[in-house]
Amino acid sequence: MVKNKLGCGFVIASIVLACCMAVPNSTGAAEIKAEKPKIKLGMSLNSSSFLPVYVGLDRGLFKKEGLEVELITFSGGSDLIKGVVGGSIDIGYSGLASLSLGIDADQKMKVFYAGNNSPEFSWNAVPKIKSMADARGTRVGITRYGSTTDTITRYAVKAQGLDPMKDVKIIQAGVSTARMAAMDKGQLDISIFASPDHIIAEEKGYKIILRQKDLAKEFPMQDFYAMEKFIKENPNTIKVFLRGYVQAVRLAKKDRELSINTIVERVGLDKKYASRAYDEMIDAIYEDGRWPDDKSMDVFWEVGVMSGTYKEKWPLEKFFVSTFVDTYSQWKP
Repeated sequence: MVKNKLGCGFVIASIVLACCMAVPNSTGAAEIKAEKPKIKLGMSLNSSSFLPVYVGLDRGLFKKEGLEVELITFSGGSDLIKGVVGGSIDIGYSGLASLSLGIDADQKMKVFYAGNNSPEFSWNAVPKIKSMADARGTRVGITRYGSTTDTITRYAVKAQGLDPMKDVKIIQAGVSTARMAAMDKGQLDISIFASPDHIIAEEKGYKIILRQKDLAKEFPMQDFYAMEKFIKENPNTIKVFLRGYVQAVRLAKKDRELSINTIVERVGLDKKYASRAYDEMIDAIYEDGRWPDDKSMDVFWEVGVMSGTYKEKWPLEKFFVSTFVDTYSQWKP
């Protein structure tokens, strides 16, 4: 009897050990090996809207997945596109409007993950201008021609009954700090700002005359994309990258204080601005890579058509590889 009990105990222990060994490690990194263990990630600018990426880098979440990510920041989405097309950037992170410039130029590139859908833009103006309808004859600041700030501004102007080509002068004025300085010097009358720069502009006396959320509930603010060749040849690299990103989104949502401090350190904002920026955007950032709702996406395409960026609404397959969103439940951490 003793011998049988010992035998049974040995069998049970062996089964338990085998089951434990079958369970993947805490990160799952052993199951997914990146084809390219070091990548260059390009972002269109330095902004609080990129919070999850900053959290992922600062907390080592990409490294824990076995991926080294080098971050390179540009001065606008159109410059970033050139970097991706030229091969100096592996993965780009900016608005869909910027990506479409590359696709229109017959570059084989596509979005592989969305989910950052916060409509965070606002238009601030000098005191004499009370609404966008009063913008006739004014100088309106954007980052770069062809960028998201350009297309959405042209739509906003046209939605108020004005012609963005004739009734206003749209000026390529660089990053938000440069546009703010231009307003201070009297060189711009209106400028588009992302959160929390619109708050800072308000404190300077430049009141908000229109908010992006007045045009649509959500917006494809920031999307991950790459050349189709990179996506095809590096599926595991992308999965590993996204695993780190998903964990960063979760941490950013869970730990408000950590997120606010990250914005302060990375973007250089005062804590009161960083906290408002966080609260305004965090609920519209999703870990599963989803696009905005259909109604909001319809507005996005209307923005593009009205501004002349697109002739018609694009079918999803023209700019999106759904593989990683469709298999989210399989590779998520």
